[in-house]
Amino acid sequence: MWMEPYDQAASVLNALSITVAGGFCALFVLRARRRADAERIKTSLEKHKNYFAYLSMSLGSTDALLPPPGRLTPADLKAIQIKLLEWMETIGGEYRDQLTDLCRDLGLVELERKRLRSARHGVRLEAAYRLGMMRAAECTGELLQLLEREAGESTAFVVGRAAAKCAETLDDLRRVLLLLTEHHPEAHQLIADIAASSSLDPAPLFTELLAKEDCEAHLIVALTGLSGRNDPEVAGAVLRLIDSGYKEVRIKAAKVYLQVAHPLTPGRIGELIRHPDWEIRAAAVKAVGRLQLDAHIGVLTDCLGDAEWWVRYYSAESLSRLGPAGFEALCEAACGGENAASLDFVRETVQEELSRAKALVPQDTRQTASYDRLFFIYQRKRRGAGVNRAEVQTRGRLAERGPQ
Repeated sequence: MWMEPYDQAASVLNALSITVAGGFCALFVLRARRRADAERIKTSLEKHKNYFAYLSMSLGSTDALLPPPGRLTPADLKAIQIKLLEWMETIGGEYRDQLTDLCRDLGLVELERKRLRSARHGVRLEAAYRLGMMRAAECTGELLQLLEREAGESTAFVVGRAAAKCAETLDDLRRVLLLLTEHHPEAHQLIADIAASSSLDPAPLFTELLAKEDCEAHLIVALTGLSGRNDPEVAGAVLRLIDSGYKEVRIKAAKVYLQVAHPLTPGRIGELIRHPDWEIRAAAVKAVGRLQLDAHIGVLTDCLGDAEWWVRYYSAESLSRLGPAGFEALCEAACGGENAASLDFVRETVQEELSRAKALVPQDTRQTASYDRLFFIYQRKRRGAGVNRAEVQTRGRLAERGPQ
Protein backbone atom coordinates (compact mmCIF):
# COMPACT_ATOMS: atom_id res chain seq x y z
CA MET A 1 0.00 0.00 0.00
CA TRP A 2 2.82 2.40 0.80
CA MET A 3 4.03 2.14 -2.81
CA GLU A 4 0.81 3.54 -4.25
CA PRO A 5 1.72 7.28 -3.87
CA TYR A 6 5.02 6.65 -5.65
CA ASP A 7 3.26 4.76 -8.43
CA GLN A 8 0.80 7.60 -8.86
CA ALA A 9 3.61 10.17 -8.98
CA ALA A 10 5.45 8.10 -11.56
CA SER A 11 2.30 7.88 -13.67
CA VAL A 12 1.84 11.64 -13.55
CA LEU A 13 5.47 12.22 -14.53
CA ASN A 14 5.16 9.76 -17.40
CA ALA A 15 2.00 11.50 -18.62
CA LEU A 16 3.70 14.90 -18.42
CA SER A 17 6.74 13.58 -20.25
CA ILE A 18 4.55 12.19 -23.02
CA THR A 19 2.64 15.49 -23.25
CA VAL A 20 5.84 17.56 -23.42
CA ALA A 21 7.36 15.21 -25.97
CA GLY A 22 4.17 15.39 -28.03
CA GLY A 23 4.23 19.17 -27.87
CA PHE A 24 7.83 19.32 -29.08
CA CYS A 25 7.03 16.88 -31.88
CA ALA A 26 4.06 19.02 -32.97
CA LEU A 27 6.26 22.12 -32.86
CA PHE A 28 8.93 20.48 -34.97
CA VAL A 29 6.31 19.30 -37.46
CA LEU A 30 4.83 22.81 -37.74
CA ARG A 31 8.24 24.38 -38.20
CA ALA A 32 9.15 21.79 -40.83
CA ARG A 33 5.85 22.40 -42.61
CA ARG A 34 6.39 26.15 -42.59
CA ARG A 35 9.91 25.76 -43.93
CA ALA A 36 8.61 23.49 -46.67
CA ASP A 37 5.85 25.99 -47.56
CA ALA A 38 8.35 28.85 -47.63
CA GLU A 39 10.65 26.84 -49.87
CA ARG A 40 7.81 25.97 -52.26
CA ILE A 41 6.76 29.64 -52.45
CA LYS A 42 10.36 30.70 -53.08
CA THR A 43 10.65 28.14 -55.86
CA SER A 44 7.36 29.28 -57.41
CA LEU A 45 8.38 32.95 -57.27
CA GLU A 46 11.61 32.11 -59.06
CA LYS A 47 9.71 30.00 -61.58
CA HIS A 48 7.42 32.92 -62.49
CA LYS A 49 10.11 35.59 -62.49
CA ASN A 50 9.56 36.34 -66.17
CA TYR A 51 5.81 36.58 -65.63
CA PHE A 52 6.26 39.19 -62.90
CA ALA A 53 8.54 41.13 -65.25
CA TYR A 54 5.76 41.05 -67.85
CA LEU A 55 3.25 42.38 -65.31
CA SER A 56 5.60 45.16 -64.26
CA MET A 57 6.04 46.31 -67.87
CA SER A 58 2.34 45.95 -68.74
CA LEU A 59 0.87 47.95 -65.85
CA GLY A 60 -0.78 51.08 -67.18
CA SER A 61 -1.42 49.69 -70.66
CA THR A 62 -4.93 49.58 -72.12
CA ASP A 63 -4.78 45.79 -72.52
CA ALA A 64 -5.94 43.49 -69.74
CA LEU A 65 -3.23 41.67 -67.81
CA LEU A 66 -3.00 38.03 -68.83
CA PRO A 67 -2.66 35.13 -66.37
CA PRO A 68 0.51 33.04 -66.56
CA PRO A 69 0.52 30.29 -69.21
CA GLY A 70 0.03 26.67 -68.29
CA ARG A 71 -1.55 24.99 -65.29
CA LEU A 72 -0.94 26.55 -61.91
CA THR A 73 -0.31 24.44 -58.83
CA PRO A 74 -1.68 25.60 -55.44
CA ALA A 75 1.87 26.66 -54.52
CA ASP A 76 2.15 28.69 -57.75
CA LEU A 77 -1.17 30.41 -57.12
CA LYS A 78 -0.21 31.21 -53.52
CA ALA A 79 3.13 32.66 -54.60
CA ILE A 80 1.50 34.81 -57.28
CA GLN A 81 -1.08 36.03 -54.77
CA ILE A 82 1.64 37.04 -52.32
CA LYS A 83 3.46 39.04 -55.00
CA LEU A 84 0.27 40.72 -56.26
CA LEU A 85 -0.80 41.70 -52.74
CA GLU A 86 2.63 43.21 -52.12
CA TRP A 87 2.23 45.36 -55.21
CA MET A 88 -1.36 46.33 -54.43
CA GLU A 89 -0.29 47.57 -51.00
CA THR A 90 2.06 50.13 -52.52
CA ILE A 91 0.30 51.31 -55.69
CA GLY A 92 -3.13 52.79 -56.39
CA GLY A 93 -5.39 54.12 -59.09
CA GLU A 94 -5.70 52.34 -62.42
CA TYR A 95 -2.64 50.17 -61.76
CA ARG A 96 -4.28 48.66 -58.70
CA ASP A 97 -7.55 48.24 -60.61
CA GLN A 98 -5.70 46.24 -63.24
CA LEU A 99 -4.25 43.95 -60.59
CA THR A 100 -7.70 43.53 -59.03
CA ASP A 101 -9.08 42.38 -62.39
CA LEU A 102 -6.17 39.96 -62.71
CA CYS A 103 -6.93 38.55 -59.24
CA ARG A 104 -10.50 37.91 -60.40
CA ASP A 105 -9.27 36.18 -63.55
CA LEU A 106 -6.94 33.99 -61.50
CA GLY A 107 -9.79 33.00 -59.18
CA LEU A 108 -8.12 34.57 -56.13
CA VAL A 109 -11.13 36.71 -55.24
CA GLU A 110 -13.50 33.73 -55.36
CA LEU A 111 -11.03 31.63 -53.37
CA GLU A 112 -10.92 34.18 -50.52
CA ARG A 113 -14.66 34.65 -50.75
CA LYS A 114 -15.12 30.94 -49.96
CA ARG A 115 -12.60 31.16 -47.11
CA LEU A 116 -14.66 34.05 -45.73
CA ARG A 117 -17.32 31.46 -44.86
CA SER A 118 -14.86 29.15 -43.10
CA ALA A 119 -15.72 27.73 -39.67
CA ARG A 120 -12.28 28.84 -38.44
CA HIS A 121 -12.13 32.40 -37.14
CA GLY A 122 -8.52 32.99 -38.16
CA VAL A 123 -9.21 31.87 -41.72
CA ARG A 124 -12.15 34.28 -41.99
CA LEU A 125 -10.03 37.20 -40.78
CA GLU A 126 -7.22 36.35 -43.18
CA ALA A 127 -9.69 36.12 -46.06
CA ALA A 128 -11.22 39.48 -45.13
CA TYR A 129 -7.78 41.09 -45.04
CA ARG A 130 -6.87 39.72 -48.48
CA LEU A 131 -10.20 40.72 -50.01
CA GLY A 132 -9.62 44.25 -48.71
CA MET A 133 -6.16 44.31 -50.26
CA MET A 134 -7.67 43.20 -53.59
CA ARG A 135 -10.45 45.84 -53.33
CA ALA A 136 -13.00 43.15 -54.18
CA ALA A 137 -16.15 45.30 -54.42
CA GLU A 138 -18.39 42.27 -55.03
CA CYS A 139 -17.59 41.02 -51.51
CA THR A 140 -18.57 44.22 -49.67
CA GLY A 141 -21.93 42.86 -48.51
CA GLU A 142 -20.37 39.74 -47.00
CA LEU A 143 -17.65 41.78 -45.31
CA LEU A 144 -20.28 44.05 -43.77
CA GLN A 145 -22.14 41.00 -42.45
CA LEU A 146 -18.93 39.72 -40.93
CA LEU A 147 -18.28 43.17 -39.44
CA GLU A 148 -21.67 43.10 -37.74
CA ARG A 149 -20.70 39.81 -36.07
CA GLU A 150 -17.23 41.04 -35.12
CA ALA A 151 -18.30 44.59 -34.21
CA GLY A 152 -17.69 44.30 -30.48
CA GLU A 153 -14.27 42.64 -30.83
CA SER A 154 -10.87 44.18 -31.55
CA THR A 155 -10.80 42.16 -34.78
CA ALA A 156 -13.60 44.43 -36.04
CA PHE A 157 -10.92 46.89 -37.19
CA VAL A 158 -9.41 44.29 -39.54
CA VAL A 159 -12.79 43.51 -41.08
CA GLY A 160 -13.84 47.16 -41.05
CA ARG A 161 -10.74 48.24 -42.97
CA ALA A 162 -11.34 45.47 -45.52
CA ALA A 163 -14.98 46.53 -45.95
CA ALA A 164 -13.96 50.20 -46.31
CA LYS A 165 -11.43 49.33 -49.01
CA CYS A 166 -14.01 47.30 -50.91
CA ALA A 167 -16.88 49.79 -50.50
CA GLU A 168 -18.21 51.21 -53.76
CA THR A 169 -20.86 53.52 -52.29
CA LEU A 170 -20.93 56.05 -49.48
CA ASP A 171 -23.81 54.07 -47.93
CA ASP A 172 -21.49 51.08 -47.45
CA LEU A 173 -18.74 53.26 -46.04
CA ARG A 174 -21.27 54.92 -43.73
CA ARG A 175 -22.22 51.50 -42.30
CA VAL A 176 -18.58 50.79 -41.57
CA LEU A 177 -18.10 54.12 -39.79
CA LEU A 178 -21.28 53.88 -37.73
CA LEU A 179 -20.68 50.27 -36.66
CA LEU A 180 -17.11 50.92 -35.56
CA THR A 181 -18.00 54.18 -33.81
CA GLU A 182 -20.91 52.57 -31.98
CA HIS A 183 -18.83 49.72 -30.57
CA HIS A 184 -15.44 51.49 -30.24
CA PRO A 185 -16.23 55.15 -29.49
CA GLU A 186 -12.72 55.87 -28.18
CA ALA A 187 -10.87 54.72 -31.34
CA HIS A 188 -11.33 58.05 -33.13
CA GLN A 189 -8.04 58.17 -35.02
CA LEU A 190 -8.16 54.52 -36.07
CA ILE A 191 -11.72 54.80 -37.40
CA ALA A 192 -10.84 57.97 -39.33
CA ASP A 193 -7.81 56.19 -40.81
CA ILE A 194 -9.98 53.25 -41.85
CA ALA A 195 -12.38 55.62 -43.64
CA ALA A 196 -9.43 57.30 -45.35
CA SER A 197 -8.20 53.93 -46.65
CA SER A 198 -11.30 53.69 -48.86
CA SER A 199 -11.16 54.46 -52.57
CA LEU A 200 -14.05 56.85 -51.90
CA ASP A 201 -13.69 60.38 -50.51
CA PRO A 202 -15.03 60.17 -46.94
CA ALA A 203 -15.31 63.97 -46.53
CA PRO A 204 -19.09 64.05 -47.25
CA LEU A 205 -19.63 61.44 -44.53
CA PHE A 206 -17.51 63.38 -42.04
CA THR A 207 -19.46 66.55 -42.83
CA GLU A 208 -22.69 64.59 -42.36
CA LEU A 209 -21.53 63.34 -38.95
CA LEU A 210 -20.89 66.94 -37.85
CA ALA A 211 -24.67 67.39 -37.80
CA LYS A 212 -24.97 64.76 -35.03
CA GLU A 213 -24.27 67.28 -32.27
CA ASP A 214 -25.69 64.99 -29.58
CA CYS A 215 -23.10 62.25 -30.23
CA GLU A 216 -19.59 63.12 -29.05
CA ALA A 217 -17.98 60.07 -30.68
CA HIS A 218 -19.41 60.90 -34.12
CA LEU A 219 -18.24 64.50 -33.85
CA ILE A 220 -14.70 63.55 -32.81
CA VAL A 221 -14.35 60.95 -35.57
CA ALA A 222 -15.58 63.49 -38.13
CA LEU A 223 -13.25 66.24 -36.90
CA THR A 224 -10.33 63.82 -36.80
CA GLY A 225 -11.04 62.79 -40.38
CA LEU A 226 -11.33 66.41 -41.54
CA SER A 227 -8.10 67.46 -39.87
CA GLY A 228 -5.50 68.50 -42.42
CA ARG A 229 -8.00 68.91 -45.27
CA ASN A 230 -7.63 72.37 -46.80
CA ASP A 231 -11.29 72.80 -47.71
CA PRO A 232 -12.81 76.27 -47.06
CA GLU A 233 -16.29 74.72 -46.90
CA VAL A 234 -15.21 72.81 -43.81
CA ALA A 235 -14.63 76.06 -41.88
CA GLY A 236 -18.30 76.96 -41.67
CA ALA A 237 -19.28 73.42 -40.66
CA VAL A 238 -16.86 73.30 -37.72
CA LEU A 239 -17.14 76.89 -36.54
CA ARG A 240 -20.30 76.34 -34.52
CA LEU A 241 -18.70 73.34 -32.75
CA ILE A 242 -16.14 75.60 -31.05
CA ASP A 243 -18.94 76.34 -28.57
CA SER A 244 -19.83 72.65 -28.12
CA GLY A 245 -20.54 71.28 -24.66
CA TYR A 246 -17.86 68.60 -25.20
CA LYS A 247 -14.35 69.89 -24.48
CA GLU A 248 -12.54 67.54 -26.88
CA VAL A 249 -14.96 68.51 -29.63
CA ARG A 250 -14.32 72.22 -28.98
CA ILE A 251 -10.55 71.75 -29.16
CA LYS A 252 -10.58 69.64 -32.32
CA ALA A 253 -13.08 71.97 -34.00
CA ALA A 254 -10.86 74.99 -33.27
CA LYS A 255 -7.77 73.24 -34.63
CA VAL A 256 -9.56 72.19 -37.83
CA TYR A 257 -10.94 75.72 -38.24
CA LEU A 258 -7.48 77.24 -37.87
CA GLN A 259 -5.91 74.77 -40.33
CA VAL A 260 -8.21 75.67 -43.21
CA ALA A 261 -7.03 78.41 -45.57
CA HIS A 262 -9.68 81.11 -45.20
CA PRO A 263 -9.70 84.74 -44.03
CA LEU A 264 -9.34 85.00 -40.26
CA THR A 265 -10.80 88.28 -39.07
CA PRO A 266 -9.19 90.06 -36.12
CA GLY A 267 -12.42 89.61 -34.18
CA ARG A 268 -12.52 85.85 -34.76
CA ILE A 269 -8.87 85.23 -33.95
CA GLY A 270 -9.25 87.44 -30.90
CA GLU A 271 -12.15 85.32 -29.65
CA LEU A 272 -10.07 82.18 -30.01
CA ILE A 273 -7.04 83.70 -28.29
CA ARG A 274 -9.26 84.69 -25.34
CA HIS A 275 -11.06 81.32 -25.22
CA PRO A 276 -11.41 79.72 -21.75
CA ASP A 277 -9.80 76.46 -22.99
CA TRP A 278 -6.03 76.93 -22.99
CA GLU A 279 -5.66 74.34 -25.76
CA ILE A 280 -7.67 76.59 -28.07
CA ARG A 281 -5.69 79.67 -27.03
CA ALA A 282 -2.45 77.80 -27.79
CA ALA A 283 -3.73 76.66 -31.20
CA ALA A 284 -4.83 80.22 -32.03
CA VAL A 285 -1.53 81.92 -31.19
CA LYS A 286 0.35 79.18 -33.04
CA ALA A 287 -1.80 79.80 -36.13
CA VAL A 288 -1.00 83.53 -36.03
CA GLY A 289 2.68 82.77 -36.65
CA ARG A 290 2.01 80.04 -39.21
CA LEU A 291 -0.33 82.27 -41.22
CA GLN A 292 1.91 85.35 -40.84
CA LEU A 293 -0.85 87.52 -39.35
CA ASP A 294 1.23 90.61 -38.51
CA ALA A 295 -1.80 92.52 -37.29
CA HIS A 296 -1.92 90.38 -34.14
CA ILE A 297 1.57 91.15 -32.84
CA GLY A 298 0.14 93.13 -29.94
CA VAL A 299 -2.17 90.29 -28.98
CA LEU A 300 0.72 87.80 -29.05
CA THR A 301 2.74 90.10 -26.80
CA ASP A 302 -0.10 90.10 -24.28
CA CYS A 303 -0.24 86.29 -24.45
CA LEU A 304 3.36 86.07 -23.28
CA GLY A 305 1.92 86.55 -19.81
CA ASP A 306 -0.69 83.77 -20.13
CA ALA A 307 -1.05 81.43 -17.17
CA GLU A 308 -0.54 78.36 -19.40
CA TRP A 309 3.04 77.52 -20.47
CA TRP A 310 2.07 76.25 -23.94
CA VAL A 311 0.26 79.50 -24.75
CA ARG A 312 3.36 81.48 -23.76
CA TYR A 313 5.58 79.12 -25.78
CA TYR A 314 3.58 79.38 -29.02
CA SER A 315 3.16 83.14 -28.57
CA ALA A 316 6.94 83.60 -28.42
CA GLU A 317 7.45 81.18 -31.32
CA SER A 318 4.90 83.03 -33.46
CA LEU A 319 6.45 86.42 -32.69
CA SER A 320 9.82 85.10 -33.82
CA ARG A 321 8.22 84.12 -37.15
CA LEU A 322 6.67 87.52 -37.85
CA GLY A 323 9.79 89.22 -39.17
CA PRO A 324 11.59 92.20 -37.62
CA ALA A 325 8.39 93.67 -36.17
CA GLY A 326 7.58 90.46 -34.32
CA PHE A 327 11.16 90.05 -33.14
CA GLU A 328 11.19 93.64 -31.91
CA ALA A 329 8.05 92.96 -29.85
CA LEU A 330 9.71 89.84 -28.47
CA CYS A 331 12.83 91.82 -27.53
CA GLU A 332 10.72 94.51 -25.90
CA ALA A 333 8.99 91.87 -23.78
CA ALA A 334 12.35 90.32 -22.88
CA CYS A 335 13.83 93.67 -21.84
CA GLY A 336 10.78 95.27 -20.31
CA GLY A 337 10.16 92.81 -17.51
CA GLU A 338 6.43 93.36 -17.60
CA ASN A 339 5.53 89.69 -17.86
CA ALA A 340 7.29 88.12 -14.94
CA ALA A 341 5.77 84.71 -15.60
CA SER A 342 7.51 84.44 -18.95
CA LEU A 343 10.51 86.81 -18.71
CA ASP A 344 13.25 84.14 -18.59
CA PHE A 345 11.52 82.07 -21.22
CA VAL A 346 11.16 85.03 -23.59
CA ARG A 347 14.82 85.92 -23.17
CA GLU A 348 15.76 82.34 -24.08
CA THR A 349 13.58 82.56 -27.19
CA VAL A 350 15.29 85.80 -28.27
CA GLN A 351 18.74 84.23 -27.83
CA GLU A 352 17.66 81.12 -29.74
CA GLU A 353 16.42 83.25 -32.64
CA LEU A 354 19.69 85.21 -32.70
CA SER A 355 21.68 81.96 -32.61
CA ARG A 356 19.58 80.52 -35.42
CA ALA A 357 20.10 83.61 -37.58
CA LYS A 358 23.82 83.66 -36.84
CA ALA A 359 24.19 79.98 -37.74
CA LEU A 360 22.84 80.73 -41.22
CA VAL A 361 25.49 83.35 -41.96
CA PRO A 362 28.35 80.94 -42.93
CA GLN A 363 25.96 79.01 -45.20
CA ASP A 364 24.49 82.05 -46.94
CA THR A 365 26.22 85.43 -46.85
CA ARG A 366 22.89 87.10 -47.64
CA GLN A 367 21.88 86.22 -44.09
CA THR A 368 24.52 88.57 -42.66
CA ALA A 369 22.33 91.66 -43.01
CA SER A 370 19.40 89.75 -41.53
CA TYR A 371 21.42 88.72 -38.48
CA ASP A 372 22.84 92.21 -38.04
CA ARG A 373 19.37 93.70 -38.22
CA LEU A 374 18.03 91.35 -35.56
CA PHE A 375 21.00 91.99 -33.30
CA PHE A 376 20.64 95.73 -33.78
CA ILE A 377 16.99 95.50 -32.72
CA TYR A 378 17.99 93.52 -29.62
CA GLN A 379 20.80 95.95 -28.81
CA ARG A 380 18.53 98.97 -29.14
CA LYS A 381 15.86 97.43 -26.89
CA ARG A 382 18.38 96.50 -24.24
CA ARG A 383 19.86 99.99 -24.29
CA GLY A 384 16.39 101.40 -23.90
CA ALA A 385 15.91 99.15 -20.90
CA GLY A 386 19.06 100.53 -19.28
CA VAL A 387 21.29 97.53 -19.92
CA ASN A 388 25.04 98.08 -19.62
CA ARG A 389 26.35 98.96 -23.09
CA ALA A 390 29.69 97.28 -22.56
CA GLU A 391 27.91 93.98 -21.96
CA VAL A 392 25.91 94.42 -25.16
CA GLN A 393 29.08 95.14 -27.18
CA THR A 394 30.48 91.71 -26.36
CA ARG A 395 27.50 89.91 -27.91
CA GLY A 396 27.94 90.44 -31.64
CA ARG A 397 29.79 91.76 -34.60
CA LEU A 398 27.42 94.65 -35.04
CA ALA A 399 28.46 96.22 -31.73
CA GLU A 400 32.06 96.30 -32.99
CA ARG A 401 31.48 97.83 -36.43
CA GLY A 402 28.08 99.53 -36.29
CA PRO A 403 24.90 98.65 -38.16
CA GLN A 404 25.15 97.96 -41.93
